[in-house]
Amino acid sequence: MDLPRTLSPCHRGAIFSIVLFLGLTGHAQQSQFDVLKGDDVVGKILASRSINGERTTYLMTSYSAFDIVWRQVVRSMVTSNYIGDVLHNCHTSMSVNGALRDSSHLHPVEDRSACFIHPDQRFLLDGEVEWTTARMYFEEPIDQKSIFVESVLKHCPLEAIGPGLYKLTLPGDKVNNYAYKDGVLQEIHVDRSLFDLVFRRVVS
Repeated sequence: MDLPRTLSPCHRGAIFSIVLFLGLTGHAQQSQFDVLKGDDVVGKILASRSINGERTTYLMTSYSAFDIVWRQVVRSMVTSNYIGDVLHNCHTSMSVNGALRDSSHLHPVEDRSACFIHPDQRFLLDGEVEWTTARMYFEEPIDQKSIFVESVLKHCPLEAIGPGLYKLTLPGDKVNNYAYKDGVLQEIHVDRSLFDLVFRRVVS
């Protein structure tokens, strides 16, 4: 994998660590995305899907560094495990400048799912979950009206706004726009009040 020369040595080293980690997961389908702020590549996302019988595991890891008032070094991880077409458990974490900012966890308890969101939200979730943001990295969510967002552990509205184009609205009116071509995810536009980012597929 060729890393952009605009990345710092520390940044490049972190990405190589992620690549090595994904390489240890075995025969997994992998995709890479550049993180862009304006015209600058400020990070990398690596997405992996591995299937073993009825179990499917999704893993997304990211590293980015950019300035918003001051330097922000952001690392994140999402892992979602399915049995058949149903989410079994998931975990997310995000750190900024080495300090944990957000995390979440979902695991089954009898016929429901126990949910925890850092620092102190705990609740039980009824019903099965089939579509999550992790799955959207590998499949186009055709005919889906909502997506379960692992970081907030709730269903969020999804709107088809054009051929291969989808708008996902998260709590707080945060918006992610997904663009697919021939069923393959090409870009995610992350629109926030203080910044906009684009996650763009790296063609190998």
